[in-house]
Amino acid sequence: MVSKKEFAQALRKLLDSGFRFTVIGGSVVELELGSRDLGDDIDLFAEAPSPVIEEEEYYRVAEENGWVIGQTWLGTPRVIVRVDQAEVPVEFYDNIYDFYVPEEILRDARKIRVSGVTVRAVRVEDHIVLKANAGRRSDMERLQEIARLVKKGKLQVDVKRIQWAAELFDDRKGILNRLRSAGFKV
Repeated sequence: MVSKKEFAQALRKLLDSGFRFTVIGGSVVELELGSRDLGDDIDLFAEAPSPVIEEEEYYRVAEENGWVIGQTWLGTPRVIVRVDQAEVPVEFYDNIYDFYVPEEILRDARKIRVSGVTVRAVRVEDHIVLKANAGRRSDMERLQEIARLVKKGKLQVDVKRIQWAAELFDDRKGILNRLRSAGFKV
């Protein structure tokens, strides 16, 4: 699990190396919940350098810092950032193949501050829609967990925001159906 401190330190190292990104993964939910552990890795939508066009920059920075580099399931860079004694997996994504984050969601990302580091992160509702768009079994299981948190009142979501974000996809009806089957009232 990635702690808040490790999360912040890893992202600080990336920012200091010239990387620009938006947090898109499950850590946005964990941060909203006030969790100490933010998940198994950090998922970022890379803005600069491009993980597709400038992939060699990821290798250069990884080599300079002694980090391990590999690939995500999508073929984009995955870096293990070393902070203190911990290893923090960071996965970089871009709009390629079936992976898509609408520009409107990225533009509307909010600034969050974690352990003294300010980064941009998508809103929880947008993360929920991104998971529903992917629709893999693991995504659906996570959506069911998030829906239970909402039902118990542990997590607040704006249904209108979820509906707005779903409108940004061609498969709006499918996304909303998947959300309903996971337990969301949309």
